[in-house]
Amino acid sequence: MASPAEARSFILERLVGDTAEPDRITGAAHKFAQRALATIVQNINRHLSSPLGMELEGIELGRYGNALSGSGETNAVAIIQSVISPDALLLDLEPATVSLLVSAFLGGDPELAPAHIDRPLSQIELEIATTALQEVAEAFNGSGPRSLKLRLPVPTAFSGQEIRKQVLRDGPSVRIVFRLTSPRSTGRLSVTMPQRVLLTPRDETEEPEVEAQVDQSAWSERLREEVRKSSVTLDAVVPLSQMSLGALAALQVGQILEIPAAAQSTTRLSARNKTLFVCEFGKLGQNYSVRIKHPFDESQDFVDRLLSQ
Repeated sequence: MASPAEARSFILERLVGDTAEPDRITGAAHKFAQRALATIVQNINRHLSSPLGMELEGIELGRYGNALSGSGETNAVAIIQSVISPDALLLDLEPATVSLLVSAFLGGDPELAPAHIDRPLSQIELEIATTALQEVAEAFNGSGPRSLKLRLPVPTAFSGQEIRKQVLRDGPSVRIVFRLTSPRSTGRLSVTMPQRVLLTPRDETEEPEVEAQVDQSAWSERLREEVRKSSVTLDAVVPLSQMSLGALAALQVGQILEIPAAAQSTTRLSARNKTLFVCEFGKLGQNYSVRIKHPFDESQDFVDRLLSQ
């Protein structure tokens, strides 16, 4: 059952075609976009041979039914469903952006402008576009109680006549435009969503997110405590004298190897193949023992080995 606030929103949309709160919509969209921007840039650049810049260009209020009115057949488009909406996000890459992504993805020279696309997009271009749109959708989706609850992964991007065949439900929407840049080219990415989808997660208080952070911190502390309690095997290796390969091959079961009187008295204490300390080998009563002398210094050990050669 809809809350009183949601019911008023539906009635306003029916009567005047929008929420009658443009400042609230624009402000929420701006915060949403800024929050997702850094994640989008970081995650998209993981796939590229040369990094792209990205910035928020603008926010526009409009109608969802007109979201593709300015899109040509060489655009790459994906529509993502959520738990509360069959068209929660409409992602649209203009052809210059597709060309920019393909060039950076395939190792093109960032100092050269990528080729202009004036033909139907190829399968590999659509796959690269889909990879980028997946990162955008995940950044916008978020996590926890404030998530948009998108149905991911993103469906394969479409272009060409499929764009003209799309029939979009009408209603008030917000369009967020990002600009992607390389040294020689720019392109735009548009994210369009119904205003109700934008406002639903934004209407929640910050308290659940804070509580989640507290719980995560407490869980991390408990995990660190359990790690500190876990046991590992310690190894202390005592170096013996040198032996020829022939003598080594002649060793037999039961043969006794004596430790020379002048044998090195230091040993290295290791755990899980990682040297921790330099120790002194000795005997305590009837038991052999090692006494920690100092922490192992990898750089000093390298110098010592060079000097000993």
